[in-house]
Amino acid sequence: MTSQDTTSELVRACAASELPPGEIRRVPTNPPIAVYNLDGEFYATADLCTHGLSSLSEDGYLEDGEIECGWHLARFCVRTGAVKAPPASVPLATYAVRVVDGDLYVSVPPPGAPAR
Repeated sequence: MTSQDTTSELVRACAASELPPGEIRRVPTNPPIAVYNLDGEFYATADLCTHGLSSLSEDGYLEDGEIECGWHLARFCVRTGAVKAPPASVPLATYAVRVVDGDLYVSVPPPGAPAR
């Protein structure tokens, strides 16, 4: 999980109880964000694979802390966004996740701000 920037907007993803361990949820931001539950810890990355722009939350496979793109099998670390397997070469942007009163919020930078 990355640190929160003070200019970021908190966007509600879902209730924490709606995202069981091992599951992914798409947040319809622009660009979309994927939120993951890894054994009770929540993480967020860009939803689109940096290689082929496939939705990781809709077409991907989550296993052992990595998300695998369903189109060309690129893999990324959910915790850091790092590329774990080609053909992707660019890491995923990551976002801070907060739990507030049982709801998951993603810290989304303002438009034009650099991704992490």
